[in-house]
Amino acid sequence: MGFNPVKRVRERRYPTAIQQHLAERITTLAELPPVTSTPYLTVALDWRPSGSDPEYRGAIQHFEQEARRIQQEHWPRGDIFDSLGDDILRIRNWLASDVDSATRGVFVIANSGAGVFETFPLGIPLENRVVAGPVPALLSLARLEEDNPTFAVLLADQQNAYLSLISQAHRVEELAMASSDYPRKQATGGWSQRRFQQRADERIMALGRQIATETQQYLESHDVDMLIVAGDELITGVLDRTMSDELKQRVVDTIRLDIQATGEQILDTTLPIAARAEATREQQAVDTVADLVQSGGAAVHGSAAVLEALAHGRAAMLVMNEDFHEDGWADFTNVRYGAGEDRDVFTGATDEFEAAPVIVEEEMVRLALKTGADIDVIHAGVPLADDYGDNIPDAGEIPRSPAAGKLDRFGGVATILRY
Repeated sequence: MGFNPVKRVRERRYPTAIQQHLAERITTLAELPPVTSTPYLTVALDWRPSGSDPEYRGAIQHFEQEARRIQQEHWPRGDIFDSLGDDILRIRNWLASDVDSATRGVFVIANSGAGVFETFPLGIPLENRVVAGPVPALLSLARLEEDNPTFAVLLADQQNAYLSLISQAHRVEELAMASSDYPRKQATGGWSQRRFQQRADERIMALGRQIATETQQYLESHDVDMLIVAGDELITGVLDRTMSDELKQRVVDTIRLDIQATGEQILDTTLPIAARAEATREQQAVDTVADLVQSGGAAVHGSAAVLEALAHGRAAMLVMNEDFHEDGWADFTNVRYGAGEDRDVFTGATDEFEAAPVIVEEEMVRLALKTGADIDVIHAGVPLADDYGDNIPDAGEIPRSPAAGKLDRFGGVATILRY
């Protein structure tokens, strides 16, 4: 039987002020050249309203205090002081006039001395942070992108299917598919009823195949590798039978959800599923790197070895606990990096060179982005209910996720090598 079970495919984009396609822009920021004459000012803010006033953002006060403190460290006046002053004024003006009220987080990189001003309105809040240095501090933005990967939700019944694209906890696009309603029932009983049922079964299988094909093409064109399938038991079963193996690999869960579910209900139901899928991926990343380290395979751990691998493009994946922190230095000209104050411990170098202070975890993330390495930042904490039930720990005792605890044994940071 030859017929098209889908009579209409319609794509819709929802208006949003948030910055999409973060991965490409973050990589561009990572490729900005190091500058020691004037610093990059990196600002990450929680832009949600504070208190009862929907117009008041406490993050503004945090920005003003921290930015001015950083500027005063370079008093009296000079290139650094003046550059920071210009950056503070420009960021203040942008926050006051150009940030949409629906924005939940903001991220800014500014260096007026180098002619750089990059802004990111975001759908997810960031932890308030202001830092200045010779390179942009990209960890918070890279982590937001890695922790909240864009995913798709396929909600279907026997008549319609809606493929929603979720980015930063917002529904940003939708692909709607409507069936042709073939065959139409005209008689009941006996042979006519059996023929009708046969054609109805053929139709639903053909519909499933068409929905699966449209879904796979859409996910591939948007580079999305996480799919949640939702609907009644009949249609989800049909979709499971008609999906290609490649598409099935993208499915992280199949759930029951009414076709009339609102956008808010779709988000409330699927965001926790996506978060659990990301937590599973984190555990898998830590397990993989731990197995490789313990077996002497293609992986290294600890600050010195990880920095060395990242600096020379040998790292395929950076795996780091969210609370990992070290201060260090960088000689950008000679591509030398180290943690701590004694550069010779890490490089064996005896020649003189100028080493700029850096935050080690920030530099690791920048190098990973610049060289195309994947990044997995491991959540350190876990919800109490997941592990403790009614046995709440004593005050001051911080529950630690199994993945973070396992990575702790390797210094809190490791990398899988390309070679």
